[in-house]
Amino acid sequence: MTTAAPANTSSTPRPVTAIASGIGIIVAVLCLPFVLLMGGPLNGWVLGVVLWSVNWWLQLRTAKLIGDANPTTAVGLVGLSFIARAWLTAIILFIVALRYDEAIGLTAGVIFLIAFTCDLGGRTVLYAINQRERSDTPR
Repeated sequence: MTTAAPANTSSTPRPVTAIASGIGIIVAVLCLPFVLLMGGPLNGWVLGVVLWSVNWWLQLRTAKLIGDANPTTAVGLVGLSFIARAWLTAIILFIVALRYDEAIGLTAGVIFLIAFTCDLGGRTVLYAINQRERSDTPR
């Protein structure tokens, strides 16, 4: 016996949620032509995208880890993860800028900040969409 797939009950179009979910990487990739046109180092762009991607992956892993945790533990783990990821990224960028090449470190830092900020904005939009749909759903 087969069953039909559940209908999409979301009032938000799928492209909106897809773009909001992936806006960080979309913007990071779109930054490449600007970095190259401005004469920035390709290695800096690559490092920034890699740092952001690892940061994003760790954030997703943390969210999965705390799925069934009590709220106090969940907030503590999310906060610890957020601070640890920020420090790790900053240390890596400082080492690259001071030991290897300032332009690479600066470019990587800018790309990371742009992708991080856009991702945070996208996650905020997704949260708002989910809250709106939750309040619109009859109980």
